[in-house]
Amino acid sequence: MNIDRALANSIIDETLWFKTNLAVTLSEFNYYLIKKNGQVSCNFSSLCDEHYTRLYQQFKALSLQHSITEIVPLKDDGKMCWVLPFGKESSLFDCIILLNLPAGTESHHVSSLYFRLLYQLKSFQFSEASSQLNAAQVWIRDEIEEISRLQQLMLPDKGIVLSSVKMAYTYKAMKGAGGDYLDIVDLGKSRPDVQGDIGMIIADVSGHGPAAAVETAMIDAILRTFEPKDLNSSSSEVLNYINQHFFTKKPRGSFLTATVMRYNFQEKELIYANAGHPHAYLKKANRLVALDQGGIPIGVLREQNWDTYRVSVDVGDILFVYTDVVIETQNAHKELFGFDRLEKAISAAPDEPEAMLEYLEQQMKQFCGFSEFQDDLTMCAIQFI
Repeated sequence: MNIDRALANSIIDETLWFKTNLAVTLSEFNYYLIKKNGQVSCNFSSLCDEHYTRLYQQFKALSLQHSITEIVPLKDDGKMCWVLPFGKESSLFDCIILLNLPAGTESHHVSSLYFRLLYQLKSFQFSEASSQLNAAQVWIRDEIEEISRLQQLMLPDKGIVLSSVKMAYTYKAMKGAGGDYLDIVDLGKSRPDVQGDIGMIIADVSGHGPAAAVETAMIDAILRTFEPKDLNSSSSEVLNYINQHFFTKKPRGSFLTATVMRYNFQEKELIYANAGHPHAYLKKANRLVALDQGGIPIGVLREQNWDTYRVSVDVGDILFVYTDVVIETQNAHKELFGFDRLEKAISAAPDEPEAMLEYLEQQMKQFCGFSEFQDDLTMCAIQFI
């Protein structure tokens, strides 16, 4: 019989052995497994007994390097044995003592067996690690999907009917859940004295993914507690209120850009305040107006107050608001889509909210050459009717 084969057969089936995770001792296969942190004594006299009956009594005085060790008996009739160590980095966790080796066994036979066993061990460890990683990825994916589902609940109802405007929006989170926030409120629904008035906020938390999504949920919760002082409460009061509650006792590592707008139906006037957010556009019949006045982002200065600005609105005008991915999308040459291309695209877009957003997204994808964007995308078009 081939010595390599005989040597392998004198141990056990390698795959079966490693599936037990080095946790059993099968003496009938002529080997002994030294359990956790086992090492072999440098005093070989105790290993010279023909049956090695005192092998397990030496654990406290054991010492072994991370290499195959040949233990040579001191007695002429003693049997030579080999120690195969299995460790990780600087620690030894198990080793195998080979006994009753076939006649003619040489060091290269033992080395060959040792490396086959190491391969099986690494394969098993890799399989276990892969299984754990896959399980973790499934858990993370499920959690992100749940966060995304909850975040969708914070978005405006696309079927909402507003008496004074026609609205459409696009919301796409880059990582399932994201840091963009959008809300549109019919102010006249609960207050007949402001019938036709609309409130709108678009915001963008720094960062991406679940962490940014948690921040947007916090913004939503803050807004739910805001109570206007009177009918003439300005958009800047909303930003001031968010900023006051956005700060915590500990310094924040994030900031928030936002634009808050209120449409006064009776006065046909748009009242807005901007906290570092990319400026909105008002598309009129014969020109495009940039609503480019504003201040710093939320979360930078605790006592910051924002100003309010006003612009007249005509029936048929379309308000376009968006997050920064629209202007920051790059093509293969690292060129930004930018404000100039955006303004040309808005001017050329259909004068209907849904069609306008579809056209703008198509222009962005055509420019960058990708079907997916590298940031959360939110766009909203509101037409005054």
